[in-house]
Amino acid sequence: MRARSYLHSNCAHCHIKWGGGNAEFKLLATLPLAELGIVNVAPAHGNFGIKDAKILVPGHPEKSILLHRMNMTGLGRMPHIGSRVVHESAVESVREWIKEMKEKE
Repeated sequence: MRARSYLHSNCAHCHIKWGGGNAEFKLLATLPLAELGIVNVAPAHGNFGIKDAKILVPGHPEKSILLHRMNMTGLGRMPHIGSRVVHESAVESVREWIKEMKEKE
């Protein structure tokens, strides 16, 4: 719930219909994971050189663009506005959340 809460409070305001983000998914903590539109979905804005990248790959944080973009400091970083440093504890929370997911989620 900690990872979902972070994504909700830091990302969902843009990643929602008409929220300003142009990705076709939602990051609301109030929705079931299956309704977010991120699990095993190809990224719309590049794979950053990650083989078999998806927005979120259950059990594989290393293939999950969502985590990769949180861990960046340059172009493509998310959240895009309001930070120039990586929020290490948030990255670790999301990494563990993805890692602990079953591959069929």
